[in-house]
Amino acid sequence: MPIQITFDEQNELISNTLVLGLPDHLNQLGTVTLQGHDLSDALDTYKHHHMIHSEVGKVSSTFFETGDIKVRLITVGLGNLKQLDRIQTMKVYGNLLQYLKAEHVTEADVLFSTFASKAISKNEMAELFGLQGKKALYVFDNYKSDKKVPYHLNLKLHQAEPDEITAIKDGEVVGEGIKIARDLSNIPPNILTPAYFAELISGHFAETAVEVDVKDAETLQAEGFGLIHAVGKGSANGPRLITMTYQGADDPDAAPIALVGKGITYDSGGYSIKSKPGMQEMKFDMCGAANVVGMIEAAHRLALPVNIVGIIASAENMINEAAMKPDDVFTAMSGETVEVLNTDAEGRLVLGDAVFQAVQHEPKVILDFATLTGAAIAALGFDKAAVFKNNNNAPLDAITALTQRNGEWAYELPVTATERSLIKRSEVADLVNHTNGMGKALFAAAFIMHFSAGTPHLHFDIAGPATTSKSDYNGPKGPTGYLIHSIVDWLRQS
Repeated sequence: MPIQITFDEQNELISNTLVLGLPDHLNQLGTVTLQGHDLSDALDTYKHHHMIHSEVGKVSSTFFETGDIKVRLITVGLGNLKQLDRIQTMKVYGNLLQYLKAEHVTEADVLFSTFASKAISKNEMAELFGLQGKKALYVFDNYKSDKKVPYHLNLKLHQAEPDEITAIKDGEVVGEGIKIARDLSNIPPNILTPAYFAELISGHFAETAVEVDVKDAETLQAEGFGLIHAVGKGSANGPRLITMTYQGADDPDAAPIALVGKGITYDSGGYSIKSKPGMQEMKFDMCGAANVVGMIEAAHRLALPVNIVGIIASAENMINEAAMKPDDVFTAMSGETVEVLNTDAEGRLVLGDAVFQAVQHEPKVILDFATLTGAAIAALGFDKAAVFKNNNNAPLDAITALTQRNGEWAYELPVTATERSLIKRSEVADLVNHTNGMGKALFAAAFIMHFSAGTPHLHFDIAGPATTSKSDYNGPKGPTGYLIHSIVDWLRQS
């Protein structure tokens, strides 16, 4: 645990470092006091002489003395509090915490009442502090032999109200969900096989409110999961279907929310083989599945009053004498036949069976998450997800409103009669998994949502933002846990 947070009841400093937020206009905070001392005039003087700065996310450090308080003062700019939204607040906290780590600060007192906004509530500010404490300082060095000494930071928060303390702890829980997703996504593919993925998930949720069921390769074949079997049979490491069930609603029979994740632990492309550069980072083709694990982790630890079923279709897309080939035809769990024209379009195959399995739980809505198509990146860039709906009962507007405020942008792309027709354009089977035309992200979405029939369904193509190539205030480059924050927010509203 990189951050240990305690809450002040005695109004005593535990360190010689004082941290506070600094807005453009100090009068927006009212009187800033600590241990009976009014700090406002001194802070105004320091700001006037450019010793500390109020630009959003800019961290300053100087010696500070007033009365009998003599400390190292570290400030982080808040800008205009009327414009300090959730995204800017995450930048504020992320930059601050990363600065403390870079400066090897291990103990600090935080005047938490100075972290205020006129645009969002105090509890939102507090929750984002707990969240960024987990995200901004994330480290994955499990396979390094020259590990650095783990960073530990003890923070004592002054002037935090009881409901803010609760909100901070809630934010930490969501951050833990994101951390688990990042950890799973970072595991090398020679280690994270589908079987080991299932084992890790089962072990993690042992003795919790989440029940885990795993179907192995033989069971999947015997029970008719023909599309998952088709993808997985090309590897010595057989596929798995992992089902996580959380019943938090008062009525255990209430219709659940289904969260479905693509869990391709490595994607070579199969016989439609990827290029050498294209194979790099294909261990991240299971980020959608990892993110579903993170969502359920946060939901059960927050004890959300909702029923959830999480379904992960996990396989390796490899090449051997048994691997699927272009022109092969397989029978889906739905009973429909599928012609495979491109073995590198494997994600939609495993998701087809997984979504059909989700329908058997009679959910009120299905959300699926997948690093699916380069076409979504071509359309929207690396920092945005594409989202598709199958009908107007899917909660698109409610979820995208949350993604916008959390900086997890998701934009709707259409699925039309054109795509619904194209997926049936096979001379030998009911469906086909690939088109050589344009609109490949739309085609893939239409294929997956075909298996949800009339159940409201949102498909999230997170091929771009599931990982990032640069570090920022949310943490290092690599997997991001994209949409965990927003989906958990939506589950809390549900």
